[in-house]
Amino acid sequence: MSKSMRRCLVLLLSGLCLACGPDDRQSARIPAYPRPDDSSRVTGTLNALTRIINTSSPASAYAKRAALFLTLGQPAKSLDDINEAINRNANAGSYYLTRAQVLRELRQPANALADAQRAEILGINSPELYTLQGDLLQQQQQYDKARLYIAKALQMAPYDGEAYFFTGLMAARQGDTARAIELYQRSLQLKPRYLETYNQLATVYRVLGNLDAAMAYNGQAIRYFPNNARLQYGRGLIYHATNRLDSAMFCYQRTLVLQPGYYQAHFQMGLISQKYRNYYTALTNYQKVQQLRPQFPRIDTYIGYCYEQLRQYDQAITAYTKATQQNPGDRQASAGLWRSTRRQYVGYPANPVLLPEESLQEAAIKRARSDTSRIMIQPIEPRTQVLSGHSDSLQRTVKPIN
Repeated sequence: MSKSMRRCLVLLLSGLCLACGPDDRQSARIPAYPRPDDSSRVTGTLNALTRIINTSSPASAYAKRAALFLTLGQPAKSLDDINEAINRNANAGSYYLTRAQVLRELRQPANALADAQRAEILGINSPELYTLQGDLLQQQQQYDKARLYIAKALQMAPYDGEAYFFTGLMAARQGDTARAIELYQRSLQLKPRYLETYNQLATVYRVLGNLDAAMAYNGQAIRYFPNNARLQYGRGLIYHATNRLDSAMFCYQRTLVLQPGYYQAHFQMGLISQKYRNYYTALTNYQKVQQLRPQFPRIDTYIGYCYEQLRQYDQAITAYTKATQQNPGDRQASAGLWRSTRRQYVGYPANPVLLPEESLQEAAIKRARSDTSRIMIQPIEPRTQVLSGHSDSLQRTVKPIN
C-alpha cells in the first residue's frame, strides 16, 4: 500500500472517529434489551445501564433504561429517565416516541399525542409510531384519523399484532364487541406476548359474564408478566365477580405491593370490607382513594356511610354534606345526611335499613308484645257480604252472629 493511500485511510478513520461523539461510542457498549420474563437478564441489564449512567451519563443509556422500565410496567421511573434523555439530546425522534408511549401508559393522551407528532416530524417512520398515533387519536374519538394511521401501519407491516389490537380497541369503543374480540385474537396470534391484548380480552369476557374465559386469558398473561399490577387487579375483579372475596382481596393487596398508588385497588378493598361490615378498614381504604384521587366519583358518600356506621355522626355529616354539594342528585348522600343529623341530636341507634320513624314503630311493637296487659283485642265483626271468586259474580249473604 502506497504512502498516499495509507494517508487517506488514516484520514478517513480519523473522520469517522470524530463523527462519532462520546454518546455514540458509549452506546455501543450498552446491552441489548432482555426479554421481560427473563428476570436474571433484566436485573443484569438494569445494573449495567445504571453503571454506565453513573459513569458517563449518556442520553442513549437513559433512553434504553426508560424503555426497559416501561416494559416492566414501571412508567413513573421510565418517565424520569426519558425526560433526562431528552434534556441531553432534544433532537432524537426515538426518545419522543418512547416518551409518548410512557405518557399513554400514564393516561395523558394529549401530551402523548404531541410527543408522537414530534417524533414523526423528527423523521421516525415506523409501524410502532403509527399504531401509537392511531390509538391516541381514537382515545380522543377522532376515529377517521385513527383509521388512517392504523391503515398506514398495516400497510408497512401487515403482520403487526399491535395494529390489529388497536383496531379491535377502536371497534370495542364503538360498541362492536364481536369484531373487537375477533381482532384481539388475531393480535394474539401475531404477537403472543402482547400484554394489552390479554388485558382487554379478560376485561371483555368479564363484562360479558364469561368468567372462565376471562380467568384463562388473565392467567396466561400473568405467566408472562407476573409482576404487572394491572393484571393482578384484573384478576381481583374476576374473583370479585364470582363472589370469591378472600381471593379478590389477596389480588388487590398484591396489586398495591406492585404499585402502591393503585387507587382502584383501595376502592375495591373498601367495598369488600364494607360488605363484611368492617367499616373501619373500609373507611381507611376510601380515605386512601380520596387522597390519591380527590375527584373519584361519590367517594365522600362512601366515607360518610362508614362514619355513620361507626357512629361518628359529626364526620358523617361533613362527608355527606360535601357529597350533596358536589352532586345534589345523590339520594344516598341526602338520606345519609338526614339520618346522621337526626341520630346526632336525638340519639337513634345506627340502622342502615330502617328510618328513625320505623325504628320507633318497631320499638313500640316490641314493647307492646312484651306487656300483654296492654294488648287490646279488637272484636271481629263479620262481613255482611262475601264475594266469591267465581266469574259469575254470585253473592252470598251472611247473617251477623248475635
